[in-house]
Order: sequence, then C-alpha cells, then structure tokens
Amino acid sequence: MTRTIQEILGDDVIRRLRMPIAEAGGLPGVAYTSQEFFDLERERLFPRVWTGIGFTSDVPEPGDAIPLVIAGVPLILCRDGEGEIRVFHNVCRHRAAIMLEKPEKGLKQFSCPYHAWAYSLNGDLKGIPYFDGTPSSRECGLDWSKNGLVPVRVGVWHHWIFVNLDGKAPPLEEYIAPLIKLTDGFDIGATRFHTRLDWEFDANWKFQNDNWETYHHIWVHEQVFRRMSDDIEIETRRPWMEPLNWENVATLWHREGSKRLNVHESNGLPWIPFTKDVKERRGGTSIIFPNVTMTLTPDHIASVITDPVAPDKTRAILGFFFVGDAATAPEFEDLRKPALDRWLGKSRDRYGNDGIRSQDFRIWEGQQIARKSTVADDVKFSPVWEQNIHYFQNRLVDALM
Repeated sequence: MTRTIQEILGDDVIRRLRMPIAEAGGLPGVAYTSQEFFDLERERLFPRVWTGIGFTSDVPEPGDAIPLVIAGVPLILCRDGEGEIRVFHNVCRHRAAIMLEKPEKGLKQFSCPYHAWAYSLNGDLKGIPYFDGTPSSRECGLDWSKNGLVPVRVGVWHHWIFVNLDGKAPPLEEYIAPLIKLTDGFDIGATRFHTRLDWEFDANWKFQNDNWETYHHIWVHEQVFRRMSDDIEIETRRPWMEPLNWENVATLWHREGSKRLNVHESNGLPWIPFTKDVKERRGGTSIIFPNVTMTLTPDHIASVITDPVAPDKTRAILGFFFVGDAATAPEFEDLRKPALDRWLGKSRDRYGNDGIRSQDFRIWEGQQIARKSTVADDVKFSPVWEQNIHYFQNRLVDALM
C-alpha cells in the first residue's frame, strides 16, 4: 500500500511549505524523483480532480476515437454518432481486454479484438457472438443493460476536454469558475484549432506548474524578453503579470494599469473578439489544476496539457488556436508563423532550443537531474515573483492528503 504524503515527505517539510512565502521551503526532490510519490499522485490526485486529457479537435468527427492512459487507467475518448464527446474505460466487459488499440476514424461501433464483443459508440452492449454457442447469444441470461462499456465523467470547456475519474469532483463549470469569470468578455468560441504537437521531456510533470513565474524570462527566453523592465515595474518592484490564485486556478494576468497591456501590435492576424464592452485588452497564462495551461494573447491561444508518464518523463500536448479562418487558411500562414516561432522555434522541434517551449524543457530536464541531490531539497521562493509556485505546491499537498 502506498504510504501517505506525510510519511513520504515528513511533517517538517509540509510545515515549512505551509509557512508564509518569504520563509517557506519548497517540495523536496523525492516529490519529483520518487516512484512512490508518483504512485501517490496517480492514486489520490488525478482521480479526484478534473484532469485535462486533450482537445475537442482530437476527435473532430462522429466515429473518431483514440485510446488514452490517464493516471495509469486505460480510457477511450470518442465522439459518438450524435457528435457528443464521450469517455469510457478501455476495458471489454467480458474478460477485460483492451477494446481500442489505436486511433480510429469513422467507427460505427467498438469491437473487442479478443472475442468480438461489440458496443455502440454510446457504450451499449450490442453483440456477444457465440457466448452461449449461438450466433446472437440472446438467450444466454446475461443482463445486457448492465454490461456496456463503463463511462467516465467527462467535461468540455471550449477546446478542452477533462475527465473526473472518481466522479466526485464539483461540476466542471464550478471547478474552473475563476477562469470563466476572468475570461468573461473574450469570445473564445471564435477561435479554431490550428495545430497540435506532442513532445516528451525527461522531467517530472510538476515542473510545468513550477515554471509559471516571469522571473526567468530574460535569462531563459532572451529572444523574447530582453530587459527586466519587460517583466517588472522597476520603481514599485511589481511584476507586470499579477499572480492570482483561486482554489483550482492559478494565473499570471496583466495587472490593472500595466504598461504592457496594449503593447501587442497586430501583425495582420484577427484579434480574439469581445462579447461585451471591455475597456482594456488584457491577457495572461492560467493553470487549471493540476495539468492544463492556457495562454490567452490578443490574436491566439496557446495551451499545454501535461500527461505524466513516469516520475522523470512527461508528454506535453501542445495546442494552438487562432481566430476564424486565420486558424487554417493558407493565406494566413505567414502571419501565423511569428506566433508559432515564438513558442516552438523555427525548427518546430523540441530539441531546437530556439522557442519558449523547448527552452523551458531544457531547464526542467536539468532540474530533474539536480533534484537527485539532497542539496536540491533546500528550495526557496521569491515573494515578488513566485507566489503561484508556492500556491501550486500547497494545493498539491492539500489534494494528496
């Protein structure tokens, strides 16, 4: 049986993390390198919350389906015949074989590769050939209504798909209510899918959330941020991006009065429209706890969903969305390029190290190595920049209790 978080970390570590940020210490290396801690997250974190699993564009048409593994649990993500997104346990109800082995398009039903048990796209059991020796097995006495694919609670918000494995989390709209309120006025529905990339990095999934501060910008992303004044108002020592923390959402959002609110100049791409009168165009990056980030800019949305694979390996699902025809039309290709170059680099390769994402991955992989040292257990937070990280680590501990 997996030990508790108190047993793994120790009460002194948790007590120090709980202290005010200027005095607090961060999570020790074991939280990033230990298989036991990773197993605890799979057991006590991801099943209890709304976990991001992908984008609606992953299954764009009825009959599209893909197999997934979330927190060690095999799932099917599909769009049924009526266009509704559904998620099921990827387990045949006969002898627990994997139902869907690879992505499929245009399915009319699911068919188990082991004994050909068949299920509709809404999970109903439709066929158990020769189960009792007859072609239809209709007289076998099995209760068909109780042996369909087991559904998983699913929630959709604009482009994002979430699951709640234990079925006990509050409604998704309540869970992400602060983000809904924060983006009120932005017509996110006007954005369309442009591209998705899946990149793996050799580091723990939590480094993604530990990175949502702007303190590192001018050193790690110097091609984008060249002066400290790009990120902080020198006179007041206040970052232009204000940390905002709620129960399940942590945000770096342009603060009121920021000189950077209106510095974004259009390069010809249409801007995300407003649904109501908004005085200033604002934006920023929000984390939906535990594993989704969304960066809202004037003309596009960039999002990352982290999929923990192992304590030291993470799959990053990167999605990019532009307004209307700008998402797909060839005539906008040259206008999309600067935005994608900023995030992905010119090579569109996670090893290229000339885009924000690949530069972050390089830092996180270095941190993963460093976290094996006991010296790395003495972690500190900047009260100016790193309130979100202190918040996230405390929120994580709360969820694992």
